[in-house]
Amino acid sequence: MAPSLDLNMRWQDQKVVKADGRWTVDGRPGNNVEVVYQHQPSNIPGMTFIGLKVTSPINSATPPHKHGGAAVVATMIRGCMLNQMECDGKNDGPKVHSEGECWYEPPGCHHVRSENAGEEDAVFIANFIIETKKIEDLGILRALVQIDAEEAERKDAE
Repeated sequence: MAPSLDLNMRWQDQKVVKADGRWTVDGRPGNNVEVVYQHQPSNIPGMTFIGLKVTSPINSATPPHKHGGAAVVATMIRGCMLNQMECDGKNDGPKVHSEGECWYEPPGCHHVRSENAGEEDAVFIANFIIETKKIEDLGILRALVQIDAEEAERKDAE
């Protein structure tokens, strides 16, 4: 596991800061995200199925966030990631997922902790099913990831 990984840390104690216009955890590196597919299946009208390839550099972390009401299934391709979610009022604590393993985030889930947990870049594919209208209104990345701190900043500006 990465030397900075603390399985006992409370997610609320993460220090989220804005650096160069981007929200990060303690100034750690963020993820690189690439859209790898986008489909609108005929059997789920009004919904879009999107796949993102996420590369998480060593020591990277993502601030607490939500996924726009999307259902998400992520599969580890390389490395390992620590994830912690609060879904439907339940928090099972942090879990480390390794190559070949998956995790599921139901719609409305709060992804409170996400960190590269290894000594190499971690890569996973995140598959989203989300309302097509949200993608049209906000664009792919803004519809799929809402960083808590960014949302709070946006509300304060209104």
